[in-house]
Amino acid sequence: MAGVALKNVKLLRFGGFCGILGSGLSITLVLIATVLSPWFRWENNALSELGLGEMSLLFNGAMLIGGVFIFFFSFGLREYLDGNRLVRAGVNLVTAASILLALVGVFTFDMMLMHGIVSLGPLLLAPLGFVFIGFGTEEAKIRKFSIGCGAAALVSILILPMVILLLPFKVGFAVPEITNTLITTVWLFGMGTKLIKHEK
Repeated sequence: MAGVALKNVKLLRFGGFCGILGSGLSITLVLIATVLSPWFRWENNALSELGLGEMSLLFNGAMLIGGVFIFFFSFGLREYLDGNRLVRAGVNLVTAASILLALVGVFTFDMMLMHGIVSLGPLLLAPLGFVFIGFGTEEAKIRKFSIGCGAAALVSILILPMVILLLPFKVGFAVPEITNTLITTVWLFGMGTKLIKHEK
């Protein structure tokens, strides 16, 4: 459990910094790309379409930056949390999600099959990782925070798209995507802050 064994404080702070910077910078660059792309419409498009065209460098760079930083964050997360099976599985899912996020910037929207695989990975695996961590950890605040964020993010990507289909107006897949990303960012900010503030 966190706080019982001595931790590598430098690794925790580095990991926490990477989690905050990676998630914050990534979502900021994506939102900037949506504003600077005159054709992009929240009611019609998916975020991945920004990976082609005039804002492709900005969007694909956001995916690569986010993936790399969150990958390093996962090492700090592993150091902070206890080592039971559920927690280890959760951290591994977060690590896998970070790798797939970086690959979204490589396998762009025009590579339909590979892009579909890598783009759904972060949207599903990261929230599942949060839930696993929540059920596995003994720290009550992390348990509630992780299960809540994980469940909300899964709802946003698994159920919200079906709800959207029933609406009397058009909503693009970008809306569930950005909702999922915002929830994930909240978790990464929260856990990143805990890692940075941890002391021996």
